[in-house]
Amino acid sequence: MSLADRFRRLEARLPALLAEAGLDGWIVFTRENSPDSIAAWVGAEKAVARTACLFGRIGGSPRRIAICASYDVTPLEETGLYDEIVAYRSEGAKPHLAAWVPRMEGKIGLDFSRDIPIADGLAVGMRAYLEESVGTEVAARFVTAERLVVELVGARTKGEIALIEEAVLRTQKVAREALCAEHVRAGRTSEKDLSVTMHRMVEAGGDGDKVEFLSINVGPSRGHSEPTDRVIEPGDLLRIDFGIRHEGFCSDIQRTAYVLGPNEAGPPPEIAKMWRVNRDSFRAALGALRPGATGLQVDAAAREVIERAGYAGYPHAAGHALGVRVHEIGPLLGPDWPERYGSTVRLPIREDQVFAVEPMVYAPDPRTGEPIHIGLEHDVVITNDGCRIIGEDQEEIWIISTDRPGAP
Repeated sequence: MSLADRFRRLEARLPALLAEAGLDGWIVFTRENSPDSIAAWVGAEKAVARTACLFGRIGGSPRRIAICASYDVTPLEETGLYDEIVAYRSEGAKPHLAAWVPRMEGKIGLDFSRDIPIADGLAVGMRAYLEESVGTEVAARFVTAERLVVELVGARTKGEIALIEEAVLRTQKVAREALCAEHVRAGRTSEKDLSVTMHRMVEAGGDGDKVEFLSINVGPSRGHSEPTDRVIEPGDLLRIDFGIRHEGFCSDIQRTAYVLGPNEAGPPPEIAKMWRVNRDSFRAALGALRPGATGLQVDAAAREVIERAGYAGYPHAAGHALGVRVHEIGPLLGPDWPERYGSTVRLPIREDQVFAVEPMVYAPDPRTGEPIHIGLEHDVVITNDGCRIIGEDQEEIWIISTDRPGAP
């Protein structure tokens, strides 16, 4: 997303964002070497000295004021966002903060948050300086702006959704072409070998696409780990967790394949059951994923299916928002684990948000007893009454034959 796009979105949506967040004003206070995470949205990403960007009602009228050092004026002027830019020299920012901030009406949001990293950009020292400048009475009106930041950054335009969809489709194509006997030769191909193949496929797709992340896992579950020298053998359950960056936007999918062993036509019954339960859990998550729901409700629907089938609940969330980051700001599709996920699971889901949905079944490998999991993750767009999967669904475990080269 370009800076100009960000400025237009902020201008268009700020009054509604303030109202929805229960705020009367918002201050982004930043400086070099410890910049606020949201500084680029207000044109202050290049600020050197202390820079305060004030949005709210002053004297009964909506105002947008920037307070900055004299050498930081030009980039802020070029945004076109501000009604007035106040430049300071040797006196510093303090007297100007003291003059302007108390004139802001009502509750004033600041970028601090217990649970949402990108909404936690105000450094401790900067907050202390701000409160010292304006006094305790005004500081008592400071509250978190996390809801505003989530709604501003987490929303997706139709054009952005189209780019995410293109990224997902390209990712799915590489995954489908790579997980076959032509590229996975049982007893010869290692996880690293397959990784090299998939990187080359992404780069061959053109448009500057790059692999954002790639986990390849046979044997015991390893979470988010790099591919290893382990050779993919007959009887292995092969899982990939994979995303690319396309035109600034990310994809995030998981796929599962089974490498046939001698005299096998498909995976063992234990793995086939894991797959069926995981599919049922995934469908339950999609059924709960709609505007107005919370991530807590989505996770509960998916988790209940898995636990009812006799498996332990997965040790993570059922999904997350997706956008310019793989783990984008927005509602988390997770359980009520306050010290891990905090308030993120209670944020409302909105139309046009994009999510990666990934409930998982974990169980012992029927051959070795080691813990394995099913890798099934799809990216979905929230519609006005539910959600839709981007691209193709993986309805069955992909089978990799050991005696039919080139067959999927």
